[in-house]
Amino acid sequence: MNARKVIGFVSMDDPFHNRVAWSGTVYKLREAIEMAGFEVRWIPYNASLKNRMLDYSIRIQNRIFRKRIWLTKYHFRPVVKLWAKEIDACPAIKECDYLFFPLGAQIALFSKSGKPYINVSGHTIVDMLNYYFYNVTEKSKAMAIEMDAAAAQKAFINIRSSKWANDGLINYYHCDSKKCHILEFGPNIDTKDIRKGQTYKGGQLKILFSGIDWGRKGGNIAVETVEILRSKGIDAKLIVAGPKHCPDICNGKDYIDFVGYLNKNNAVDYDKYLSLYENAHILLLPTKAECGAIVYSEAAAAGIPCYTYLTGGASNSVVNGVNGYTIPLGSPASAFAEQILKDIRTGRIPSLHEGALNLFKEKLSWEAWARGFKKIMEEASA
Repeated sequence: MNARKVIGFVSMDDPFHNRVAWSGTVYKLREAIEMAGFEVRWIPYNASLKNRMLDYSIRIQNRIFRKRIWLTKYHFRPVVKLWAKEIDACPAIKECDYLFFPLGAQIALFSKSGKPYINVSGHTIVDMLNYYFYNVTEKSKAMAIEMDAAAAQKAFINIRSSKWANDGLINYYHCDSKKCHILEFGPNIDTKDIRKGQTYKGGQLKILFSGIDWGRKGGNIAVETVEILRSKGIDAKLIVAGPKHCPDICNGKDYIDFVGYLNKNNAVDYDKYLSLYENAHILLLPTKAECGAIVYSEAAAAGIPCYTYLTGGASNSVVNGVNGYTIPLGSPASAFAEQILKDIRTGRIPSLHEGALNLFKEKLSWEAWARGFKKIMEEASA
């Protein structure tokens, strides 16, 4: 395979400059593709006025009827068809050997370019219904599943970030398993900027919670866990990053440090974000629904053990006894507190620290993603 094949990166957001889109994953995926030896061209879409008006119409309908009349704009055929016309009109598409979709591979179904495409995601729509997405009309479900399945079945290759998501391709969409691959996403911070976290050896236990969606990410459970640890004699402190507004449960508690939302496109915020991992001992993320949080990889890069619920794709990034523990979904805060206490009292935290660093090198870094992507493309193109 020619090492300088050209891949068209199809996305709304500029993968060369936007470090925030899809929590930064769009930017890092583009970097990883280049790391694997490919040239990248940006193929943008969503520029037309007609498309933006349709998008606005969908949001208004969903708000009026208080349910998802159409799941998202990516799952509404008229919008996707317009996007396909936009990418086909992009001059750069003629230079591409492959198209790469970090989101919205449904567009490829209506493109006339004839380019083989790479379908990347953290889920299937079937898995997401009544997990991330609720109150969806039957017509919207049917259209979304039909396009999601067809996009996966016709892809040159499918890449998912976890076994949970990959199993969905095979079990629900009956995709050829030889075209389905697992590559875990890396951290959305630059490798050169990573600062190793602290190994807990006693004293104050600094626990990091990082997530914008306080409810889904289990923020209240995190607070309750810290309070249980404190009642057991552990001087636990919770650092809360992500939410734009301080949750009521955090107000007036001196053992909670509310940092709030940090924009990685901002140099000052980016530095603050890096310092969160540098100054933390463990990551606590009792998330109720998760495709595969990027913070797992970021914690592993810093050598920080993770404690999270066993749900979605979490087990691909948090391996029991290696870099932390997954707690059965629905377990109370006491289950997290008990596991953390056990690891402190048995002296297991340092080994989890080393396990996290090793897991990062093995599969949770973008360098590992690039190696895996290069191998997959070489084998698929042979």
